[in-house]
Amino acid sequence: MVLLPSGAAVSVIRSHRLLYPETMVVVHAKATGNVQQVMFRQTIIRAMTKRGITGGATNLKTPARDTVEMTLDGDAATIQTFLDALRTTQPLNSWGARVDALVVLPTGRAVQEHQVTTTNVDERNWNPNVEFYI
Repeated sequence: MVLLPSGAAVSVIRSHRLLYPETMVVVHAKATGNVQQVMFRQTIIRAMTKRGITGGATNLKTPARDTVEMTLDGDAATIQTFLDALRTTQPLNSWGARVDALVVLPTGRAVQEHQVTTTNVDERNWNPNVEFYI
C-alpha cells in the first residue's frame, strides 16, 4: 500500500508493468451524487481513456440511485489529478452529472468486472447528445 498526496491508501501493482512500475496503482472509489441516468459512467470512462487510465464503473443499486463504484488502474499522479477533477468539475457533462462525495475504498472489483470499462465503452448504445466537460 502507498499513500497518494490526498492521504488515500492504494495498492501498488508491480507485476506486468513495463514503464515506471513504482508509480502504477489501482484505486477503488465510490462516487455519490447525480451519477445515474445522466451519462456519468460514459463521461468518466471517456475521461479515463483520455488520460491513459484503464478503468471501469458500475451503477450501485441504492434507493436514491445516486452511487457509482469505479476502479482506476494507472499512474498514481494521473489518477490523483483525475479524482481531484471529479470532485471539483461541476457539472461533469451537459446532462448535469456531478459528484457530491468521492470516497477511496480499500478494495473493490477488478476493472473487467465493471458494467462499463475502458475496453467495452464503445460497444454500448449511448445517447450521442451529451457533451463531456472533464
